Amino acid sequence: MQHPNVYDFHLDRVIGELTRIVSFWGKGGVGKTTCSSSAAVWLANRGLKVLLVSSDQAPSLSDILGLKLSSQPKAVNGLPLWAAEIDEDSVIKLWKQRFGEEVYEVVSSFLPVDQEIIDYIAGAPGIGFQFMLWYILKEKNSGEYDCIIWDTAPAGGSLSLLKIEHQLYTHLGDAAKLYMKVKSTLERIRRKKRDPLRLISRWRKLAEDVLKMLSSEDFKCYIVAIPEWLGYSQTIRIVEELGRFKIKVGGIIVNQVFERGECSCKSWDKRASIHAKYVEMFKKRFEGLLPVRTIPVLPVEIKGLNPLLEFAEYIKDIL
Repeated sequence: MQHPNVYDFHLDRVIGELTRIVSFWGKGGVGKTTCSSSAAVWLANRGLKVLLVSSDQAPSLSDILGLKLSSQPKAVNGLPLWAAEIDEDSVIKLWKQRFGEEVYEVVSSFLPVDQEIIDYIAGAPGIGFQFMLWYILKEKNSGEYDCIIWDTAPAGGSLSLLKIEHQLYTHLGDAAKLYMKVKSTLERIRRKKRDPLRLISRWRKLAEDVLKMLSSEDFKCYIVAIPEWLGYSQTIRIVEELGRFKIKVGGIIVNQVFERGECSCKSWDKRASIHAKYVEMFKKRFEGLLPVRTIPVLPVEIKGLNPLLEFAEYIKDIL
């Protein structure tokens, strides 16, 4: 029996088809960036044109790839791979460039505000995640890449903001109705360059397109966790939440597992016993629903292309 929000596509066979999106979710520090980078390098090494983008507000993609990155995609060492880090400052700047004037046009139609309102709204909670959804949609629609790998921000905030995206779609419809009621009065007060109603309608269409992208057959996500109670319980919650939004889950990656027999010290054996218990809980909970892959604590640092390719051996069969 397959989980209702699971589907199967093989990323190494999608050249020439629609751009696929793979996202990695989980709490901070579990190895999302390592998994994202290794998947991107492995796919690019097989000939796919890949965009790897991180929206973590404390990004480490540059450190893992050994390459100074920015918000503009940069080619990675001769592979058909481009990578970008979009940190908080970059998000605000890019959001202002794309949406700032439009927001001012609409808000100033209702209220006597100046352009400082753009800075105020740009700093609002959730702007970063909302911008990333637009960014991913834009890159998908460009057709530039075979696959987009998205290293998401820590899961708690991202999950709550998925709800906001649904609410935004609904509220934009209400905003259009409200504007129609007061349109004649507003037009007598001032003339705007663009019709705010058209902008509101465009935003609602954009929110609709984002929601369709998230639930489409081209969008796939993986949950990265560590073998402890918090990782186990949060993984269950993430899978359930993503299911409510019809977002497909490709599998569970249990990272940083202490394995028995790797060290003779008592503290290692004790930790290995705890981890074995939780690995078994993961497998039992998702048996027949989702593939569960385990990655042991490795004796080497995962930094650079070759270590990333070696790391990908643990997860390549579920990509």
